[in-house]
Amino acid sequence: MSPKFFIKAMSLALITFSFGAHAAISLSGTRLVFAEGKKEETLVVRNDGKDIVVQSWIESEGEADLPFAITPPLVRVGAKQQQLLRVLFSGSSLPSDRESVFWLSIQEIPQSAGEENTLQLAVRQRIKVFYRPKGLSGTAGAAPEQLEWRLLNTSDGQQLQIKNPTPYYTTLVDLVLFGVKENKVTDARMLSPGEIVTLPMNKVIGSKHRLDFGSINDYGGRDLFTVDVTEGQSAKAKGL
Repeated sequence: MSPKFFIKAMSLALITFSFGAHAAISLSGTRLVFAEGKKEETLVVRNDGKDIVVQSWIESEGEADLPFAITPPLVRVGAKQQQLLRVLFSGSSLPSDRESVFWLSIQEIPQSAGEENTLQLAVRQRIKVFYRPKGLSGTAGAAPEQLEWRLLNTSDGQQLQIKNPTPYYTTLVDLVLFGVKENKVTDARMLSPGEIVTLPMNKVIGSKHRLDFGSINDYGGRDLFTVDVTEGQSAKAKGL
């Protein structure tokens, strides 16, 4: 068999498959916040498609022992039905001077398609789970206005430095330069407590320029802010 004939045959075979990879489920929230003392939070999973099995689990990026459990971890959800997931906190020791973050993964596993040449794919969604100790300075809602912004000129070009001096995680979205074409700096970035990040600028903007951005709040909504970033000087944002 010639290589060209083999490639054509494989291409034709792939075309005969149909792919079911669109998400059938939707979630009642995009994040969960456990204030210290809270033992349980809930999340509703809605199934807008056919019968599926939903598998859920908690992950972390550094904690050896997960202080959370989810129930039910595996459950069948009928077509056009919904299921309540309970996330339970065990009370294990976590840092008391800053927030901690975990990830809740929810994966839909479709039932057998019952058709030949159909590839069924499991679709996964992830949302953040925050643990918030009592007594932290400031508030999570005010954290975006406490970020410190600075323009830097480096050997690699102009860069934007952002420092998060707060004890809260802050998720920034749609950082754009006001009034500039091709103005996006980054789509989304989460800053952990105390973190300093440096982002490359896609164009030189001079020693001072207005930057607009959004920040995701506890309810999954977007709060809007603006900041006049200045070369060599620290600046803070204000709400729009």
